[in-house]
Amino acid sequence: MSSVSTSADRIDSERSQAAEIGGYPLFDWLRFVLASIVALGHAELIAQSEIVGNLAVQVFFALSGWLIGGILLDSHLSQLPRFFFNRATRIWVPYFFAVAVLYALSAAREPVTARWLEFFFYDVTFTHNWFSLRPDAATALPQMPLKGTGNAFWSISVEEQFYLLAPAIVVAMKFGRNPFLWILVSSFLWFFHLVDFASISLGVLAATTQRLYGNFHLRTSIVAILVGSCILSLLVLATLSYARGAPFFAISTVLLCARPGSRHSIGMLAGAISYPMYLNHWIGGFVVHGIAKRIDWLTQPATGLLSYAVGVAAGAFAYVMIDRTVMANRDKFYSPQFGTTLALIAYGLVLLGISGGFSLVK
Repeated sequence: MSSVSTSADRIDSERSQAAEIGGYPLFDWLRFVLASIVALGHAELIAQSEIVGNLAVQVFFALSGWLIGGILLDSHLSQLPRFFFNRATRIWVPYFFAVAVLYALSAAREPVTARWLEFFFYDVTFTHNWFSLRPDAATALPQMPLKGTGNAFWSISVEEQFYLLAPAIVVAMKFGRNPFLWILVSSFLWFFHLVDFASISLGVLAATTQRLYGNFHLRTSIVAILVGSCILSLLVLATLSYARGAPFFAISTVLLCARPGSRHSIGMLAGAISYPMYLNHWIGGFVVHGIAKRIDWLTQPATGLLSYAVGVAAGAFAYVMIDRTVMANRDKFYSPQFGTTLALIAYGLVLLGISGGFSLVK
């Protein structure tokens, strides 16, 4: 009986990893480009960096909705412990490493205040996106560790909350795999300007539609519509309302890049380092600006380019030392009980963060 269970777990793992990676070679480069846009924006090499960087993150969200939604559409309730285990090992280990480095460096250079501890609480409970920027960004960012260096962690909180909500809808609900449900969910989120979750839900909507109608997004007429949607949504977000246009630009971009094919080693490496680069690219700016204070001739754009280069190197180093090691060895530690435990910890952390956040806001 145990050998049958072990074999089934191994098959679940292989299927999950295959779905997680996806057979879309353009996604590797898309992920690297998106992480680079965020890093280049923080290096002050992109105009309107706050808007452009956020738009890149919206594409990340839509991509997660498409890929993770696809995994969940192929999952049953009995496979959810594997899903939560894979998510925790894939996301948590690199994330908590980045959080530990940031806060340790901050503690060595700055006073540890009550507000500092509050930010740490939000980051470790995946609720940064709801509470960290109170009362407003202009007030909060200078109070954050290293003056807002870790503010990019907000998007990881959004992702984690999606990982906890999506299984309850897609897998557990009777109509969770119905595209019509996700049209309603996406419309609700879009209407109330919940941009981040609207982008993710549109990704899930696209995944459910693909399951029902096949690769609809590869048809010539749909490709033309998606190109038009990209252009129109850019005009809308630039001139009328960012919240109204960004989610549609995000999902249109993802679907245009969702073209099946063979992945190549260079692209796979670029895609693999995108997540640790996103988490750790701030190290480049920290190191280079420290050097620039002592070398008068090191100014923009040299400081920005060097910050980006060191940030990419930091991401590559973190990938080799952490991400790759975790992914290569995680199956040795899997059991349904461990996966269930991690799921309970994840739900508990977010609930703790929400309850604590509301208590601190009062």
